[in-house]
Amino acid sequence: MAGSSRSTRITACEEMEDEWGLVGPLPIAFFAAALVNFSVGSTLGFWMAARPSSWSTLAALHAEMNPWGWLTMAIFGMTYAVLSISAGLRLHPPMVGWVHLFIAELGIAFIVTGYAVGVAGMVHVGVVAQAFSPLVFLTNILLALRAKRRGLVSIPAIPEHLRPLGRREDCVQTDRVARRGTDLSGMLLAASAVWSCTAVLWLDEGSRGANMLLYYGWLVGTVASVSLHFYPRLVGDVTLPVWPFRFFQAVWFPAAVVLALGNAINLTAFAGTGRILMGSCLVWIAVVYLTLLARRRCFLYASLRAMLAPRVTVLAWFVGYVYAGIAGALMLAGWDSDALPVLHALFLGWMTTMVYGTSYAVMPLLFGVTFRSQPTSSAQLWTSVIGTALVISAFLNAAAPASQILLAVGGGLAWLAFVWFLVRTGCSMMRSRLNRSVRGM
Repeated sequence: MAGSSRSTRITACEEMEDEWGLVGPLPIAFFAAALVNFSVGSTLGFWMAARPSSWSTLAALHAEMNPWGWLTMAIFGMTYAVLSISAGLRLHPPMVGWVHLFIAELGIAFIVTGYAVGVAGMVHVGVVAQAFSPLVFLTNILLALRAKRRGLVSIPAIPEHLRPLGRREDCVQTDRVARRGTDLSGMLLAASAVWSCTAVLWLDEGSRGANMLLYYGWLVGTVASVSLHFYPRLVGDVTLPVWPFRFFQAVWFPAAVVLALGNAINLTAFAGTGRILMGSCLVWIAVVYLTLLARRRCFLYASLRAMLAPRVTVLAWFVGYVYAGIAGALMLAGWDSDALPVLHALFLGWMTTMVYGTSYAVMPLLFGVTFRSQPTSSAQLWTSVIGTALVISAFLNAAAPASQILLAVGGGLAWLAFVWFLVRTGCSMMRSRLNRSVRGM
């Protein structure tokens, strides 16, 4: 009896380790770091919304924490997790992933601290680390590809509930386009980081062109590509036409380069052409996804039905791409590519909403984290959506008497929505770990 009980305990522990070993703790660590960073960034944003007099001192910190600390770190973690399932990639040696995490977070911490205390040397160290971060990321992926080809790592079998996220015959063409998009986005991220580092070290100031590559090259390109990978697996379960996304990539990549160069050399006509092209890309991809969502079919995978929150996920995708279209329409209407209404429509309206919705769908599959109440998830999402709408409205009508009130209320709601998401995610993770520990006993 004792031997049988011990054998059962070992088997349960091995199954638990196999399931967690498929993605490993690294993606969780990246996502946890992203949540910590965004807790700082969103709090700064809330404070700036309530006290506009603090913008001059806090704007640089807020601008660093959100695109780099929140979105980029979350994308790093999600990429490592998805590649382990869809491509069977394993980092070899495993320590290189933790080196990447350390360098990425070190850069963010030094830049933010340096700006906060006014120490230029800390900022310089931070931008150098941040320049190395995407290079380490790309190198890690190449090392994982080499390790797979040489048979240096073992590839565990994908559990049944994760197979819908893996390779699918009906997604071969769209996955190929998505991979090309992430490759191009990664190249633009590396170029942006090195460019920004050079500008800070030589000129002691940031580069607007490097920011354009970060915003519209790396972030826009990656979110659009990840959407293409996830849509048929999480939202629609349909075979997508390839040509709309190939067309998007054919225009988006040169548009990002033209936009960055035009802003770097202060050539209005060049920057304006890039802005119009990029705005058209955002409107195009928004129309494509909104049309697909309107025609969406029900889930076919019974395992997904049992584990996902499809209503809140579909809602997040719909609202997210509405905001992407709004950002593009504002650019076409003449707003600068780094105008506050445009950036908040992109980062807070489109990308953060997509992170919320996709997390509600993917985290139960990858990490065993279950969000129990779908109505609560929807309420959290709507709080963020309404807060974002108020913030954008305030920036669009900055001269209006009520704009300050709208900004304060909207910033407060957006901050509350994130704290709500953070607390739910943390509690769900702890509950999941506790349940796993109990099952392993």
